[in-house]
Amino acid sequence: MIRSDFEAYIVPSSDAHLSEYLAPSEKRRVWISGFTGSAGTAVVTMTKAAMWTDGRYFLQAEQELDCNWSLMKMGEQGVPTIEEWLVQELGPGMNVGGNPFLFSIELWLTYASNLASGGVALNQSIPDIVDNVWTDRPPLDGDEVVVLPVQYAGVEWTDKLLDVRNEMKSAAVDYLLLTVLDENAWFFNLRGSDIPYTPVFTSYTVIGMTDVVLFGNMSYFARQEIKDHLAKAGKHFFRFLFLCEKLISAEIGCESDNTCATVQPYENARPYLQQLTTTQSNAIFWLPSDGTTYGMYSVVDEDHQISDISPLKIPKSVKNPKEVEAMRQAHIYDAVALCEYLQWLEINVPRGTVDELNGAEKVKNLRLAQPTSKGLSFGSISASGPNAAIIHYRSTPETNRPLTTTEVYMIDSGGQYFEGTTDVTRTVHFGTPTDFEKEAFTRVLMGQIDTQSAIFPYTKDGNYLDMLARRHLYDVGLEYRHGTGHGVGQYLCIHEYPPGIGNAVGGGYPLQPGMFTSVEPGFYQDGEFGIRIENVNVVVEAVTEHNFGGYKFYTFDPVTLAPIQLKMINVDLLSDKQIKYLNEYHKKVEVIVGEEALRQNKPELKDWIQQATVPLARGISTRNNVSWSIMIFVAAVCTMVNISLE
Repeated sequence: MIRSDFEAYIVPSSDAHLSEYLAPSEKRRVWISGFTGSAGTAVVTMTKAAMWTDGRYFLQAEQELDCNWSLMKMGEQGVPTIEEWLVQELGPGMNVGGNPFLFSIELWLTYASNLASGGVALNQSIPDIVDNVWTDRPPLDGDEVVVLPVQYAGVEWTDKLLDVRNEMKSAAVDYLLLTVLDENAWFFNLRGSDIPYTPVFTSYTVIGMTDVVLFGNMSYFARQEIKDHLAKAGKHFFRFLFLCEKLISAEIGCESDNTCATVQPYENARPYLQQLTTTQSNAIFWLPSDGTTYGMYSVVDEDHQISDISPLKIPKSVKNPKEVEAMRQAHIYDAVALCEYLQWLEINVPRGTVDELNGAEKVKNLRLAQPTSKGLSFGSISASGPNAAIIHYRSTPETNRPLTTTEVYMIDSGGQYFEGTTDVTRTVHFGTPTDFEKEAFTRVLMGQIDTQSAIFPYTKDGNYLDMLARRHLYDVGLEYRHGTGHGVGQYLCIHEYPPGIGNAVGGGYPLQPGMFTSVEPGFYQDGEFGIRIENVNVVVEAVTEHNFGGYKFYTFDPVTLAPIQLKMINVDLLSDKQIKYLNEYHKKVEVIVGEEALRQNKPELKDWIQQATVPLARGISTRNNVSWSIMIFVAAVCTMVNISLE
């Protein structure tokens, strides 16, 4: 900082592509602070260090930050913003540094404006000075790029190119910059391994009206399989230009430059964009505001760019029929693994042999054993008792707790499959839950059912539905500090926007058939327990009695198929409509997942699923857990001997 003439330095939680999840080599804020939460911004002055994060991570930050750091709880009364704090600490004439490739355009300009009002300057730091002192910084650990077959993608990448160019023509632009990694992967029907749990590869793409340039790790694109994929895509031809250190090129036949792509080294992206602004002085550039960093934005004159959202954003989130079909299959595979895990827990938790860590390892291995499994979609949140009250908890050897018959256990986990990406949370108890635990669980469940069963007009975004998920908690003065839902990619990112419920990112973009979003209300009692129930849903057209004004009405169809633990439900709180919905959902789980269990030669699992999805009836009180367990047992026996249970 002294050598760079910075009195303060800002370290955000992002990489050069504004990714939510980062490769280990990009976790600068984690390295400098020790705080491992996915959201937070570190600020370092010559005498102080402060960390800003939101309510999801307050408890985690308090546990992980040492005495060098001050925790700034965003949203709480009296907590200053980063800019306010820096102006107070530094005073006029001082300089603040930051890596411009780690800030969105809007965030950098906002910081710069607010700091300037206090006489403080925000300056670009290229290279990042954190990298200068991070001497054991790990390298990127990706190893290859693979083709996503069209049977899963549904559309060839060259067909997507034609659609993108039509959007560019309508917007009167000459070049489009793609910075966001999942957009690059989706566009080319390729998947990578640069970021743990997220099948993307570090890259930029510049699309012109007559050329396409992909910037990435050259070794990823040298394999013949990748060349063949790009060469045969659609009815077009692909030119593959290798630019090695000596700028020697080799080409694959191409009949039309309009659909040719060129591959260049990753580090050439910014200079290439800079060169275009010189050689194409009248060109207009599309630098999407939702994905472009200030480091790339600052290369192009403001008069020669537009900043509308990426033209890939909505098409990527609205899955085509092949993608929807594939996503459904991924969730069926995933349901088998999760049901196996829940069955295993029921047997082994009473024996005292399960803890958070070996539980997470067990569910991981069960997923890896499923057809087409490509690993996990995020690190499992395996949380027992008070640890479950930490919303984005990660178990470590230091925090690991045993699973017992006296505490609530929450498992939030997911998998990656060639067919799609999954994310599911279930909360269970292996003994007798307290009345308050059951009430909280039931009110969370009521919110999930009301949201998933809602019918809404085509003009509404997910935030319109957020109150439905929370209102039963609000009725008794309870709340949760996170969004209700997020979009989900198709063998891509576990969080995909704009679909979502109750988050700022999802606002303003109406939900459309083919979009996938989670519905995951929760409740967290600090120091005691946490509850979350999460299903992924696909938006579908609703069947309504009337058709006002020719409006289209939509609803949700859950693709997550896993039992809700019945002993945690206070049936007296549920409406008849909610009971009917839950029973119909459980019947779907029984039939679809049960059939898949038999296909995988797992008859005992099918029996367990049948027991776990016994219809809920108001005449049987779940308050008497012994009677409830006996009822499930009797139902299973009756089913085995083909006796009707009235």
